Amino acid sequence: MATTTPATGGLTMPLERIHVPENVRALNTEHVSALAASIALQGMLVPIVVCPAQRELVATGFEYELVAGFHRIAAAGKLGLAEVPAVIRDSAGEQADRAVENITRLALRADEEAAAVHAMLDKGLTEDGAAQALGWPKARVTARVKLLELPERARELVGAGVVPLSAVDQLRAIGKVSAQLLEVLVDYVADHQDGATWAASQLVSDPGYVLGNALRETDSKVFAAYLHQLDPREVEELRLGKKAAEQLAEAEKLHRQVNQYAYGPPTIRFSEQDVDEARGGGVLIELDRCTPIIVDRPLYRELAKRAIKRAVEELQERAERAKTERNQTSKERGAHPADPVDDARREHGRRVRELAEQAHGANLDVGRSLMNNLATVDPGDITVARFFVYGLLGSDYDGSPHTQSGDLVAELAVRGIRLVIEEFRADVTKTLKNGSRGKLRIDYGDPKQPDKPIAWLWKFIDGAKTAGEMYGRALVVIAAEQHACRLVVPSSQQFAAKRWPSHKDHAAKALAKLAGPHLPATLKQLEKAIAKAGTELHEAQERAYAQSRERTVAAQKSSALGADGDTSTSAERGELDAAKEAYEIDDSVDSDADASL
Repeated sequence: MATTTPATGGLTMPLERIHVPENVRALNTEHVSALAASIALQGMLVPIVVCPAQRELVATGFEYELVAGFHRIAAAGKLGLAEVPAVIRDSAGEQADRAVENITRLALRADEEAAAVHAMLDKGLTEDGAAQALGWPKARVTARVKLLELPERARELVGAGVVPLSAVDQLRAIGKVSAQLLEVLVDYVADHQDGATWAASQLVSDPGYVLGNALRETDSKVFAAYLHQLDPREVEELRLGKKAAEQLAEAEKLHRQVNQYAYGPPTIRFSEQDVDEARGGGVLIELDRCTPIIVDRPLYRELAKRAIKRAVEELQERAERAKTERNQTSKERGAHPADPVDDARREHGRRVRELAEQAHGANLDVGRSLMNNLATVDPGDITVARFFVYGLLGSDYDGSPHTQSGDLVAELAVRGIRLVIEEFRADVTKTLKNGSRGKLRIDYGDPKQPDKPIAWLWKFIDGAKTAGEMYGRALVVIAAEQHACRLVVPSSQQFAAKRWPSHKDHAAKALAKLAGPHLPATLKQLEKAIAKAGTELHEAQERAYAQSRERTVAAQKSSALGADGDTSTSAERGELDAAKEAYEIDDSVDSDADASL
């Protein structure tokens, strides 16, 4: 019978008195183990739900029937508990209670899990203790603790799946430096989750780009700027003062002196010392694959003034050096007759040296621009697909033995498309005199004339309308060459499948993973049969060779006792050599068959 437990104010029931009916959901063994660990640490905090048993169950010794708590009662049994806390419901509400139980067992959202972890930490548990109580890995608990550092709206977006969990660290890095900036970013993502889902998805790969769009497209007064180079348009907005404006004008004048083809002000860059100062002040956001972002306007104004002054000093030095070179050139011209070609060559060399100095900074600009804007692309963009697919397949086939242009496409067409597409085969089976068909013969055309299969291949690739379709059609062409059976063509055409070498062999593994599940059963059965035939051939050859060797040994023993031993030994040896030769010939034929696979 049920007994009252004063410590909990509820009922505890012996497990042997509770009938456990068949549940509509299978037990999750991992969940049962996790519950068992939690119950062993803290006890069963949530009682099971039971109802009075029906007459037929009472007759078998049961008093109650389980309504809700199938995993909990399984965990209790695993721990060897004799009784568990329970709540009794009437039979009329049995189905409703079971429905509630199934709903409550749905997976919690990430933000709800974070709230549960927070409650456990408030009770004094450590992260290790919370992990043990919940049956989670500690890394999962730590990840939910990190989520608690974000504002409520950000947590809700993560819980709803709008913002991926992998972006939490990026958001935390922004929030630690500027909570206001994080709020602007979260509001931007939340307001654009219907029409610009790219914003949330790129928070992981390119958060700086999303942050820049958020600042440009909103009316927020929060300050943030890339700490890489100073945009001349920012000078007026930053109100750097009259002196900075004069220095900027002087820099533009010196820039034209150094480079007569220059247009506009020179590029003004921030130095590593500037970045270190912002970092030391705790006002610098540094994200993966992103230019550092400064969020302190006064400090940015001071760093901008220094950068302008530094640019003027560098340009003055370059202008003085250019003036010295021109004077030296004038002296050389005075000592020698003027040669227009030499003068032009020297001027060109001087210009190239000046431009080379600018190229250092231009290369850095290229790297930063590409990392900020091209590091993440839309996988559904057909332009991206065209670059990779057409770049992989290479140029058109020209048929020249000297250029080797388009050889890859020719190989894919001849060794794959020609063998697996029906329009390139012709049934040339002969009819016997009695009117019946002879042995099946299929003509696959001349492999030295691959124009038609190549034309089919390009038409097939060019017909793709979406990026996914283009990737898929390229895989069809490649997989056809990989898996077409070469036994249908003469041995001179039975080349091995093309290898796709790559870093850590990723390409070959990916191709096998993509194409493997879609190969027909007939091909797999054929490959097994060919392998079995090859194995049987090898075994027969080994037996024949062993028998020949035994006869030779026996003959040698007999010849030692007879007068004609040398003659018989030579004959037997000739027989052994013939067997070896036959073995080697058969082995080479079998090797060709194996290579065709």
